[in-house]
Amino acid sequence: MPLRKISYFLSLRWKFVLSLVAMLTLVSVIIGALGLRRFDQQLDNVLHQQYDFLWRDYQIRLRDEEARLTALSQELHLMMGGERHRLTLAQIQQTLDGAWPDFELFWDLRALRVFDASLLPRMVYGEEDFVDQGWLNASLHSGEPIHRVRCLRLCYVDVAVPVLIDSELNLLVFTTGFDKILAQMAENHQVEVAMFGPIGREPVRLWSRPLLSLTHQEQSLPKLSAFAETVALEQVMSKPHELKLDGEPWAIYSWPVADSGETMLLFRNIHSLAQSERAFVGDLTGILLLAMLTAGGMGTLLFWRPLGRVRRLGQVLPLLAQSRFDDLRERLRRSPSRIGDELQQLENTTLEVANQLERLENDVDRYTNELQRMAMMDALTGLPNRAMFHHELAKSLGSIGRTDEQIALMFLDLDEFKRVNDTLGHDIGDELLKTVANRLQKSVRSMDTVCRLGGDEFTVIVRGLEQESDIHRIIHQIFASLQQPLQLGRHTLIITTSIGVVFCDNPMARPEELLKRADLAMYQAKQAGRSNYRVFNEQMLESASRKQMMEEEVRVAMEEQQLVLAMQPILTLKTQQLVGFEALLRWLHPTRGLLLPGEFLSDLADGEQEIALGRYVVNQVLALLDRYTRKFGQMEFYLSLNLSPTQYLHPDMVAFVQARLEHYQVAPQRLVLELTEEVLIKNLDQALSVLNQFKAMGVRIAIDDFGTGYSSLSYLKQLPFDMLKVDKGFVSDLDNSDVDRNIVTSVIELAHTLKRTVIAEGVESHDQRQFLLKAQCDCVQGYLYSAPMDEHQMSAMLERLGPEMIWGDEERLIGRPR
Repeated sequence: MPLRKISYFLSLRWKFVLSLVAMLTLVSVIIGALGLRRFDQQLDNVLHQQYDFLWRDYQIRLRDEEARLTALSQELHLMMGGERHRLTLAQIQQTLDGAWPDFELFWDLRALRVFDASLLPRMVYGEEDFVDQGWLNASLHSGEPIHRVRCLRLCYVDVAVPVLIDSELNLLVFTTGFDKILAQMAENHQVEVAMFGPIGREPVRLWSRPLLSLTHQEQSLPKLSAFAETVALEQVMSKPHELKLDGEPWAIYSWPVADSGETMLLFRNIHSLAQSERAFVGDLTGILLLAMLTAGGMGTLLFWRPLGRVRRLGQVLPLLAQSRFDDLRERLRRSPSRIGDELQQLENTTLEVANQLERLENDVDRYTNELQRMAMMDALTGLPNRAMFHHELAKSLGSIGRTDEQIALMFLDLDEFKRVNDTLGHDIGDELLKTVANRLQKSVRSMDTVCRLGGDEFTVIVRGLEQESDIHRIIHQIFASLQQPLQLGRHTLIITTSIGVVFCDNPMARPEELLKRADLAMYQAKQAGRSNYRVFNEQMLESASRKQMMEEEVRVAMEEQQLVLAMQPILTLKTQQLVGFEALLRWLHPTRGLLLPGEFLSDLADGEQEIALGRYVVNQVLALLDRYTRKFGQMEFYLSLNLSPTQYLHPDMVAFVQARLEHYQVAPQRLVLELTEEVLIKNLDQALSVLNQFKAMGVRIAIDDFGTGYSSLSYLKQLPFDMLKVDKGFVSDLDNSDVDRNIVTSVIELAHTLKRTVIAEGVESHDQRQFLLKAQCDCVQGYLYSAPMDEHQMSAMLERLGPEMIWGDEERLIGRPR
């Protein structure tokens, strides 16, 4: 590529000098602008400080005047006979009559009044013009002196003091002139003070207001008139204002002094502050100009030669990237100098960087190996992490057939660890995990490897197995070690774990597949209860595959509306009135035909599709109620549906049900959720919380299959349920079993004692019906009345029954199986 022709050449030294001058000029301008701005801010701060000082002094003088006049009330009391004598109005009038001019002179008063508790005047001396007595109520209510400023033609300070006169609460009101406060402020602070009346009062002078008073009126009035033409009074009242008048700076302050709109305005000459500003600007300009010239000259002298060294340094820096450290040291070598500079420091730094880079290249392999080791360890427990686990498992698989006949992989998951985290906090959970890691390492052999995959999941790679029974000894050692009580702070914990085990004698097995099988076995152990273990077999894999296929089929079934509801009527036993239906799920499978819930729900247990299916059924039930409400009107029947423990206790189920109720505008009491007693008792605290939330929104609760679980009366009493459903297993043998008859009778009596409704399931004979009627059972359902029916059959039945919904004899055997 040809070299570009240079039209003009300007050396780097002159570029540096010109750039330095331009930079210094710019910096000088910026510094000057910032300095002036800062000075203006300081001036504004001074004005605000003066305003605050004047305002505080004004308030202090008002309080002093209030205190003085309050003290006069006490002095008046002493003059009447002292504190032990009652003060009477007659005494006050006797004292003041004829002597009021003396009191007016020596006490500096304009008026003295007495008001009773109804604010009616009882005595008046001095100035008569006294309006708006409502402000006195505050003194009557608080029992404390208060003051106010009022202005008419002149301004006054009124102070009301509560006193007992003739054994009744009265107000003694002193009035003094406000002009004394104005004169003191003008004299003490070297300011001119003006008082303005409110807008609308005559005569109007300045700012559309009357001028009530003004200090040094001949000199001050022209200035005040000029101020009124320049700035609005509202602007002055919002903050201190600075104005120029005949070249002189003035500061103006203002604030209201009375509720009727009177305003005090103060102004003073701030010539001294303006002189300081001009002096500051002059000094700053001179200093910046001198600094710019000095810096330019010194920069030229000091940096002319060093720029040559900069060029040399730029030529040697690429040697660092080439790792030519010796060449770089040779080219930067120079004779030592007694006076150093930044370039010398930069050269020394460059040499130091070269040395550091050379050492770094030698250490990089060692550090890399150390970092790899750290990346393979769990930071919390110090055990090998997931990455190291896969590495160790692959090595162990490779040893099969050479040093080991087979290996075993154990997958451990702590029981109820989430509850520990949620209730005791993550700090306690972390300490628990570290203890588990320590106990696991002590429970296995030195040749085995304990790893933490994450959370509360651990694995153990067991090597050197001579027979499979050896693994049982290791597992029992782990169980015994973990179940030793653990004291963490104020909490004593017992740790249990579920373990899945898989054996492997194939060196070609994939680590991921082996971990998956151990996980499946652990899941089976978790389902069997706490502190259990299971050894993987092929049936587990088939079960997992079947579960996955079933979840996918159910997802498609919900999308294509293959899942439908079958409703079985629920009737009152005495009146034979239809009160509700139990919604039963049916699957119209495209290839397998009609499937009942028992044929597919077990394969969905504890999975995402089980939650989705619960929401699907809730939505279908509420949609059906909505359609029937619009078709038949407000017929008072409910629909009940069963929820599994996983569906019922899911965190989002309550919110979902409430959202669907609001969407379909269905009355909450028309929805009944049926729950088994087993799920309620096993998770009592959580179940109570969810039950109370459903009850709060108006949904009713039924305990299904009562009698098949292990609930106690004390637990049952705590549950806020509405209905108790007797399991059909007890009802079916009522004709032949005295035990079942006694159980059913006891359940009915128990429900009535708790003031709950009893529903008997599975009623199929007249004898069963007669027994239940005699036992005073509330409601029944079963094939004696009707088999579960589809929506079309349900609609036809409701049309036949009519609005009374009385179940006639001709309806009794509808749909009964033959």
